[in-house]
Amino acid sequence: MDLDFVQRLIALVSRSPLSELEIEHAGARIRIARPAAPTPSAPQASSPQPGPDPGASGPAGSGPAVATLARHSIRAPLTGVFYRSAAEGEPPLVSVGDMVEEGRKIGVLEAMKTFNVVESDRAGRIVRIAFEDRAAVQSGDVLFVLEEVG
Repeated sequence: MDLDFVQRLIALVSRSPLSELEIEHAGARIRIARPAAPTPSAPQASSPQPGPDPGASGPAGSGPAVATLARHSIRAPLTGVFYRSAAEGEPPLVSVGDMVEEGRKIGVLEAMKTFNVVESDRAGRIVRIAFEDRAAVQSGDVLFVLEEVG
């Protein structure tokens, strides 16, 4: 058993939101688990909050109503290791604040030694990147949050 490999797996799980990882490597089954810690819930950006009635008059001197921008989450299509750049040593494909168009390559997921491209499924501005480079992610995890452009 390669102790260095096991230590890298432990480090990977400790840096990720995973609570358990089980793999088979070199004829041995390895299972790493930790107690699930409660995760703080993120604000629901996609759920509109009730606001004042647009027909009602506001207090004197109140400014114009501010329109809220729609947000969209881009999720991991599979479980694997998330990479922000296309290859080691290259800059990240996108950063917070970047405008992206539909179909733009914004990340890479490695699963079972296969690299899978993560593309933006719509146009918008990147407002959040949920994982650091080389983080373990599970299918359905939010990778990016976009502010949609009208």
